[in-house]
Amino acid sequence: MATFAELGLSKPLLEALDHLGYESPTPIQEQAIPELLSGHDVIGQAQTGTGKTAAFGLPLLEYIDPEVDEVQALVLTPTRELCIQVTQALRAYGQRRGIQVVAVFGGAPIRNQVAQLKQGGQVVVGTVGRVMDLMNRHELVLNDTRYVILDEADEMLDLGFLEDVETILSRCPSGRQTALFSATMPPEIKRLAEKRMFDPVTIKVRAAQLTIDTVEQFYLEVGDREKPDALARVLTAERPEQAIIFARTKIGVDRLSHALNGRGIRVKALHGDMSQGSRDGVMIAFKGGREQLLVATDVAARGLDISGVTHVINYDIPNSPDVYVHRIGRTGRVGRSGRAITLITPRQKHDLEAIEKHAKTKIAKWSAGAGAEPERPRPVVAVEEIEEIETRRPRHTKPRRPVDGPLVKLIVSGGRSQGLEPADVIGAIVDNSHLEGEDIRNVRVLERFSFVEVPAKRADEVIDKVSGRAVRGATLRLEVAKR
Repeated sequence: MATFAELGLSKPLLEALDHLGYESPTPIQEQAIPELLSGHDVIGQAQTGTGKTAAFGLPLLEYIDPEVDEVQALVLTPTRELCIQVTQALRAYGQRRGIQVVAVFGGAPIRNQVAQLKQGGQVVVGTVGRVMDLMNRHELVLNDTRYVILDEADEMLDLGFLEDVETILSRCPSGRQTALFSATMPPEIKRLAEKRMFDPVTIKVRAAQLTIDTVEQFYLEVGDREKPDALARVLTAERPEQAIIFARTKIGVDRLSHALNGRGIRVKALHGDMSQGSRDGVMIAFKGGREQLLVATDVAARGLDISGVTHVINYDIPNSPDVYVHRIGRTGRVGRSGRAITLITPRQKHDLEAIEKHAKTKIAKWSAGAGAEPERPRPVVAVEEIEEIETRRPRHTKPRRPVDGPLVKLIVSGGRSQGLEPADVIGAIVDNSHLEGEDIRNVRVLERFSFVEVPAKRADEVIDKVSGRAVRGATLRLEVAKR
């Protein structure tokens, strides 16, 4: 296996990778980086979690000129969550070269993003709809865009964005370098590549190497009405360090999270109808390991790339074998083993068989302790003690609690002009104090400063611990906002 230095990356990027703790390239990075550095168009077939952000991001950053303010590179993503994740990664990789990365996505005021573009950004990461909107307003001009990346192209197809992607590519220079990354390659994506790419090099990282070999897979057959209780049993028996629980719809996510929280199992919900601040807070808390259980839809969870996920639970069986492979690929990463458990109703046995055939795998029947580490002998308990034991919450869970006492508003030096987002403010406070994400309320990021509310009796601690911390190159200063 090559090192990052042997792939041909410059010293500033190598220093950034060393600072971030990257030791050696993943297969997709080892194969894609030299091709992209050589100027070739690349089609990369790989799942989320294989390191493809660095695979396309590092070569892109290598050739960006930080002295030129025009948009030199565009990364298109299907969802807001993935847009944020890619932006944060590129900012971290490119910080030592002084490269400005601007994120543009729906669900946030467009005027703020226009202001950031006018201040100059060499790299734009954006969702398809917001990029189209900015182009139509003539606020985003791609005449000098030499590098274009399509990330998760199959997801763009599923969401109906392919026609807009074609429009965006048609407005970029014909001599650009293009990279397309997709977990699957349906015919529409192949046609797009043939039409819009020049003699691309195709790189495949097989799904079986990424998921099936490192994930133990189980199913549990239950009736529709018994599914919430069955899920609670699974969580109690499995005791996951971190788990993503997939439900098919936004309403289903809300109902399931309500049901689990009502049983004393603490979970967080994530779906597209939640407010921007709520989604940012959940994403930051889960990525930081401060929340253990997440109930999510497929699209909302698209931007989650977390090595610590030990379990994936399909509360609703996915509607295609490809989606199943995507889901379970979120555990068992970087050489670690993972566990995937799928709940099915008796009518869904054929769907499960289709998944087994497609993934060339066998999914075993789940029972408490199936495939798990042997447990220490448990003491014999009297009958009257059984109810208490059965209602205990799984490890790592705790009941919801209200904010502890009155809130106080703090003013934070730093705002949109420094590239700050609500997630940055939340993350800085949670990472540097003893507060949790749910203690932090009403985050508002303005042009040059931000507001946040925290429990009054913890305000001095937050001011002391967070002041002086650097976020996105801005040194934060906190003080109590005067009424």
